[in-house]
Amino acid sequence: MRVRRSPADRTESRLAMPSVRLLLGTAQPALVTPLFTSAPSSFPLVPLPAVTALGALGTGAACLVQYGLVAEVGPTTARMVTYFIPVIATAAGVALLDERLDRNTPAGALVVPAGAAPAQSRPRRRSQA
Repeated sequence: MRVRRSPADRTESRLAMPSVRLLLGTAQPALVTPLFTSAPSSFPLVPLPAVTALGALGTGAACLVQYGLVAEVGPTTARMVTYFIPVIATAAGVALLDERLDRNTPAGALVVPAGAAPAQSRPRRRSQA
């Protein structure tokens, strides 16, 4: 999802822009999918609440948080959140799922903040002499 300007500059609510984007992102595949596939022979209802919860709670909440961050700290700093997702996911996998931690993984986790730090630094203003 691309955010260039701060939502704080907009007159719509913070909920309007991500809601429209998510609805359009849902409508487009819904219109194109029937052109390339056939109707399913059965439609199990058990996965439907899980998919709805993942879409509404996971993606919907993430969009709201992202737009809130952009309004609060600006687009550059807000985008930094996405760089830390692999680090957090790896730590959760090790802690919760007993996944094996490779010896290169901590080094990779250190590369993320090292690469993100230059984006946070402000250029020095040159004094006019």
